[in-house]
Amino acid sequence: MEISQEMSQKAINYKKNVAGKFMLIEGAKIKSRMAGEDFCVTRKIDGHLQILFYNDGEVAMLNSNGKQKADGIECLKTFAFFMSKSGLKSAVFAAELYLPREEGRPRCGDVSRALADEEEREKLALAFFDIIEIDGQSFVTEHYKEVHERLKQIFIRKTKNEKGLVITKSNSICGPVQMRAASSIDEVKQIYEEWVEGEGAEGLVVHNETNIIYKIKPRHTVDAAVIGYTTGDRGVRDLMMAVMLEDGAYQMFALGSSGISDEDRQSLAARLADNHVESQYVLSDSRGIAYQMVQPKIVYEISFLELVARGNDDKVKTNPLLRYTDEQGWILDGMIPGVSVLGISFNKERTDKTPSTTDVRVSQLTDICPFEEQECSVSNLEKSTLLERRVFKKVSKDKVMLHKFLIWKTNKEQTGRYPAYVFYHTDYSSSRKEMIKRDMAFSNSEEQIREIMSTEIADNIKKGWEEVTD
Repeated sequence: MEISQEMSQKAINYKKNVAGKFMLIEGAKIKSRMAGEDFCVTRKIDGHLQILFYNDGEVAMLNSNGKQKADGIECLKTFAFFMSKSGLKSAVFAAELYLPREEGRPRCGDVSRALADEEEREKLALAFFDIIEIDGQSFVTEHYKEVHERLKQIFIRKTKNEKGLVITKSNSICGPVQMRAASSIDEVKQIYEEWVEGEGAEGLVVHNETNIIYKIKPRHTVDAAVIGYTTGDRGVRDLMMAVMLEDGAYQMFALGSSGISDEDRQSLAARLADNHVESQYVLSDSRGIAYQMVQPKIVYEISFLELVARGNDDKVKTNPLLRYTDEQGWILDGMIPGVSVLGISFNKERTDKTPSTTDVRVSQLTDICPFEEQECSVSNLEKSTLLERRVFKKVSKDKVMLHKFLIWKTNKEQTGRYPAYVFYHTDYSSSRKEMIKRDMAFSNSEEQIREIMSTEIADNIKKGWEEVTD
C-alpha cells in the first residue's frame, strides 16, 4: 500500500491526542486515585505503538511518528488474512508491536533488535487495543467494552467441532489485547495484583464508563548520584541525577526534587555550595537559570512510575554522557540512548552509598527499561552553522596573545544526540608553556549560549586588547 500524508498524520495524531493522554497512577494508589464502577482492564504490553491500515486487500503499518519501519513481517501478513475474512472494505487500528518471551514480560527494546534480525522479526506479534476507523467512519462507542468486543469479532476465529460445539481460536501473533471486566475498584486492584505483582506485567490500562483512561504501573526505586542543582527561596529547587557506566562515565537522566522536605532543601543547598566545579555542560531550568554542577559525592534514593525510552514522536530518548575529573570538572562526551522519567519522587539520601559503578550503576535503569539503539546515521547529519566569531589580539614586545570566541549552531539537535548550540574558546599565548588552551560550553538555548560568550569576553578581554576583524 502506498503511504499517503493523510495516513502518516493519522498515526501522529493518535499518539498525540489519545495514547499520550492517559492518566498515570501508581499501583499502590488505585483506591484513592481511580473513579467509576464499570471498568475494562487490559494488560499493558511494553512494545512499539503501531497504527495499522487496511484498504481493499492492502495493508500498511506505521509507527507513531508516521513512518513505515516494518513491512512484510509475518504478523502483518496475518493481519491481512484476518481483514480479508472480516467483510470490511477499510479500517484503521491501534496495536502494540512486541516480541513475546518464553520467560518474563516483553520489553520495548526487543522490538528494535528483532526488526534488525531476519529470524527474530518473524516472531514479532501484534496486540490490537483500539479501533480508529471502520469503512471510512470514526469508530466511536459509549464504552471501551464495545471496542474490545469488535476486536474479538475481527481477530478471533470461531469454528465448530465434530460435535457442533463452537470453538474460539486466538492467533498467537495477531489478536486483541488481553482484557477483563471489573465492576468495582476493588476488582481492578485484584487484577493488578494478579497480572502486575504476580505475573510481572508492565502495568494495566483501564477504561471506565466516563471514558477516562488510566495507566497503572508499579513504582520503581533506584540510587543515583547528585551532579548538579538549582536553588530557590526554600533552598534546593531541583537536583540533577545521574547513574554510572562501567567505564566511570555518568549518564544524566533525571531532574527534580519532589519529596524533599523544606528542612532538607536548606541543609542540602548549604552542603552542595561547598562542592561547586567547572563544567562544559550547561543546562537551564524552567526559569532560564543554569544548573550549578558539583562534585559527585551525594547519593539519593529516588522512585518513579515510568521510564520512557521513546518519546511521543517515536524518537529514541537520549541522555547526556558526562565525565568528571578534579582538574577539569564536568566534560560532555556526547548524547547516548537513554530514558526520561515520569512520576519522580525523592525518597531519602543514601549516606551508606557512594557514587560508584556498584552503588549507582546504570543497570538499575536498563533492568526496568532497556535503552533503545540509536537510529540516526552520522552520514546524514546536517552541517553546523557558524553564528558568531570574535577574535582579539594583544602584543607585548615579543609576546603574542590571542583569544578566539566562536558560537556554532549544530543543526543536529533534532537527533537528540547533540546540543543545539556550542560555544568554543581558544586562548593562545606564545610565551606560555601550554601555548593553547581550549574551553567549550553547550546549550539548547541561543540566548544562553550568547550570554556565555559575552561573559567569557568580559572576563578575558581587558585594556590593551584589539579586536581583529579580518
